[in-house]
Amino acid sequence: MNQNNISTTELFQRVRELLTLPELEPKTRNKMMHDTLILCCHEGVKETKQAFGNLFSQVDYLCKAHGIKVADKIAIQTMRRHSNSQEPLSGEDLKYDARALAIFISAVFEVDVPHELNVLIPHTNRPYQKGLEINNRRIRCIVKNWDSDFIRVDIDQDADEEEYLVQLKDEENHIDHTYLWDILKEGMQLNLLDCQVKQPVITPRLIVVEPDYLVDISSIATCFTAFGHHPLLYLLNQMKPRANTQATLLGNFAGAALDDIINTNGKYQMNETIKTNFREKALEFCTCPWFDAKEFYTDANQQAFNLQQVVDILFPRTASQAQMSAFRGESLYDRKKAILEPSFVCEALGIQGRVDLMTTDCKLLVEQKSGRNMNIENHQVDPGYHSYQLEPHYVQLLLYYGVLQHNFKLSNDRVNIRLLYSKYQPQDGLMVVAYYQKLFKEAIEYRNQLVAASFEIAKEGFEHALNEFTPEVLNVAGTQDFFYNKYLKPQIEAITSPLHNLTPLEEAYFCRMMTFVLREQMISKVGAQEGTNTSSSDLWTMPLAEKKDAGNIYTDLHIIRKEQSSAGSGYDTITLSVPDQGKDFLPNFRIGDMVYLYTYKLKEEPDVRKAILYKGVLQEIHSDEIVVHLTDGQQNADIFEMNLPYAIEHGTSDASTGGSIRNLHQFICAPKEKRDLLLGQRAPQRDASLTLTRHYDDVLDDIILRAKQAQDYFLLVGPPGTGKTSRALKFMVEEALNDGTGMPTAESIASGGKTAQQPASSILLMSYTNRAVDEICEMLVDSGIPFLRLGSEYSCDERFRPYLIEKAISDCPKLEAIKQYIIGTRVIVGTTSMMTSKPFIFSLKHFKLAIIDESSQILEPNLIGLLSAVDKFILIGDYKQLPAVVQQSEQDSGIPTINDSQKGGIIDMSILQDICLTNCRNSLFERLIHWEDHEERSEFIGILRRQGRMHPEIAEFPNRMFYRREKLEPVPCPHQLETELSYTLPSEDALDDLLKEHRMIFLPSKFCKEPNVSDKINANEAAIVVDLLRRIHRFYGERFDAKKTVGVIVPYRNQIAMVRKGIEKLGIPELEKISIDTVERYQGSQRDVIIYSFTIQNIWQLDFLAGNSFVEDGAIIDRKLNVAITRARKQMIMTGNPEILRNNQIFSELMNYVKEKGGYF
Repeated sequence: MNQNNISTTELFQRVRELLTLPELEPKTRNKMMHDTLILCCHEGVKETKQAFGNLFSQVDYLCKAHGIKVADKIAIQTMRRHSNSQEPLSGEDLKYDARALAIFISAVFEVDVPHELNVLIPHTNRPYQKGLEINNRRIRCIVKNWDSDFIRVDIDQDADEEEYLVQLKDEENHIDHTYLWDILKEGMQLNLLDCQVKQPVITPRLIVVEPDYLVDISSIATCFTAFGHHPLLYLLNQMKPRANTQATLLGNFAGAALDDIINTNGKYQMNETIKTNFREKALEFCTCPWFDAKEFYTDANQQAFNLQQVVDILFPRTASQAQMSAFRGESLYDRKKAILEPSFVCEALGIQGRVDLMTTDCKLLVEQKSGRNMNIENHQVDPGYHSYQLEPHYVQLLLYYGVLQHNFKLSNDRVNIRLLYSKYQPQDGLMVVAYYQKLFKEAIEYRNQLVAASFEIAKEGFEHALNEFTPEVLNVAGTQDFFYNKYLKPQIEAITSPLHNLTPLEEAYFCRMMTFVLREQMISKVGAQEGTNTSSSDLWTMPLAEKKDAGNIYTDLHIIRKEQSSAGSGYDTITLSVPDQGKDFLPNFRIGDMVYLYTYKLKEEPDVRKAILYKGVLQEIHSDEIVVHLTDGQQNADIFEMNLPYAIEHGTSDASTGGSIRNLHQFICAPKEKRDLLLGQRAPQRDASLTLTRHYDDVLDDIILRAKQAQDYFLLVGPPGTGKTSRALKFMVEEALNDGTGMPTAESIASGGKTAQQPASSILLMSYTNRAVDEICEMLVDSGIPFLRLGSEYSCDERFRPYLIEKAISDCPKLEAIKQYIIGTRVIVGTTSMMTSKPFIFSLKHFKLAIIDESSQILEPNLIGLLSAVDKFILIGDYKQLPAVVQQSEQDSGIPTINDSQKGGIIDMSILQDICLTNCRNSLFERLIHWEDHEERSEFIGILRRQGRMHPEIAEFPNRMFYRREKLEPVPCPHQLETELSYTLPSEDALDDLLKEHRMIFLPSKFCKEPNVSDKINANEAAIVVDLLRRIHRFYGERFDAKKTVGVIVPYRNQIAMVRKGIEKLGIPELEKISIDTVERYQGSQRDVIIYSFTIQNIWQLDFLAGNSFVEDGAIIDRKLNVAITRARKQMIMTGNPEILRNNQIFSELMNYVKEKGGYF
């Protein structure tokens, strides 16, 4: 439902204001220039079907597309760089930059620059002077074209050259980049590293393709196999099921043992590590096939013994140990500087990773491996490296070494690197290895190839690569020895064979969903368009001011406490003071968020690329302090420097993409009857003979019965306030549980006893968010239903932490007792992402039923594999509320029609339309709803029509506009029967009278644009909201409850800060505790009174405000507006600018409706 609301009049007016408003502050002027450029670029590239990493590439693309002259292009890129800075521009520079921006707008929109602006800007570009010859460690550039000798590029630096030439081959200096011929693309971004520049020729030692696309170092290393390293191995490895073997469990123990040995400083107790590791990985131990406890203990004991020797060698505690280390020729390292599993992001090399062990002075770098090394056992030196190390491990260590070099500008002789094979004693297992430049370059070349392949698949479609997934293609080394044919090839075939035995529909589905997932991953890494605050590359591409504006960074934090969460855990709980973050700062962080904590130098801006990163989760967030729980505690409290400022930013992870890909592969490996069901090739079955075991509710009994009779799936539509969790979900769980046996007793568990049998039925309860899982847990606790929860304690409400598996089994000393306890617990709860990351539970428990709440917010690839592992599922949701967040455009995620498919493509994707799959951004819940409608079946859909939230006078509008099919009715609850609002105090004025008389109210706001104020702030509406809050607080008096009485919804975080400021001036403490948030974060909440500030003052902002809409039965369903209105129980008050809102059909109808009812002020 997007509209073209960006006009050239507005854009040129902004350029004119840059030059004519003397009161503009320098940083505001630069930001205004930057925002105008972003608006222009957004319009220019929105139909291109391409992802653009940053503004640099957008501007470059549009200059080419619109034939902008080289001199003007240089001026435009200079203007872009100036707009990123907060440094004040000279009057002359400002005029030249305004000229460049005006020319750019003119070209993109194909209109002339207005006369009134032309007279204000220079008639020619600024004169450029030839720059000096440069030698540069790193140059970012964009590929224009190439031949056999050079790549022609535009560089992201001030320069007057039309283009630079990147030399591909220099035999004299042993440089050969010709492998890039096969992967270069016009518009591709490159990092040129360690360059010799002699204009216009650049000769780099290393070239990194699309450097903003960070690849995990361990994932690269895993692809270096005995049969070569084909670029598609990276994707093949993502399809593999998560390994849970005795070897992986031993590796996990060995990592924990190394941590504990360093942490305990000579007082190590192996049994404590085993106990802790066993408790934390209880599910993995219980589900590990062919687990041999005796063998595991023996191997663990050997690992611990070897590691203690290694630690004493590297970090001697006594004089004799120091002498022994010196005798071995080992350098001595300071134990106080030892740091465990720090993380790094390296934009220079386009990689990221987490090191096992290093020292903070970067003198030592250690990568640990717990498994077998046949070179060591056979005393066989690798002929390529003249040492015993295995190639993938060497690759991994070299890449970490490269990260330290490029992030911290270290010389080659600064870092000592070690490979630690902890299965073997130090004389064999602690390897001193050298930097091997050839292999390092090969690893970066491979990284470039896999990134190029990922971009190509994301752009062209997975179907173009499908036939490459065979052992013959992937075996690039042509290996045919016994080990390959006996062990490696069958493992490859287990993943690739299912890809080539699909029906045309299955093949189309798998390929289209894989493309969707990979596109989403690409955008989440490099971004689609600058200014959307959604990609991991924002960590280094987004200016600090924008990060602050988005609430994505805390700065100038100082540690006030360093604590250990448990004995031997190291210092893993860090409390930091939070100073004033700026007048408009509003943090975009939640408890449980994964974050990076790092230091930076005084008087410098924080930069993740220049820091050792401590990965952790937010444990507590307060206005004056913040608590971070680190993933890996540190032995020495002094590691955390007290005199330097700290920053916190959002952490990055590929876990979601990996989970989606595994889910899709799991689906195509599922039994045919399950695949047919989910793709509409088999009708769902029903057993009409089944009856309920008891009466639950006069209205709900029919739905509970039909849900029980459904043998494959049931879809429950739960509009706002219809009690889908507190009542419908509860009753369905109770009915399912009435068929089976109970749990083992606490006494039998404590004594190591076993239950007699697997319960008759186990139930898996899932939801998309941890907050919704908390609500499910609350329902189970209130109902007295025993359950176990999978998840992290820092993403779980404190009330429900005792139900986490690792907490619940803390008193169970024996593996078999724990296994039987998990088997005997009939209800398992968790988020869908947690269940995807812990698939091992399906080998221990068979689930006859899975119920998924919030299913309209879950994308198909995140769910469909899980559903393949259960007998029957019930999806609960409301597709008319906000769906899952998807970053690619609606067009890019769409399914082609027959005509579109005929235009090209090797697979007919239009057949997916036949199963009601019209867009990959839609949930499985929505698709199955439409499929049941298409098949004219009603027995597998239930609709909750009785809502107990909105008063009928509020519900009338969403019922009329959004829920025509559902026809919602009041329960009625007592507040729904009230004829008057309970505002009994005398009125102060006409507005008080209006508040007393009407439940749906609209207050018009006025234009209040200010030169130095963001478009995302509306001071007039903020004042209206604050005044309304004062009035409501006065009317409620002692009945006022900040958590229940009133809430405020706004579209922008900036407006939240504006409203908060106004509340502070009122001096009413209770109002400072109310929830003020965006509509996305209000979904699932309710208040007696909701105040909605539309905020916008520009027509183009309507695209954002009403962008999440679709058409059903000829009516527009505005999901955002629907969620906003349906949060209100007793009164809905709105304020907005009618002149702007009238340009949207739904908003216009809303204002007319309120006016018709007498609530328009």
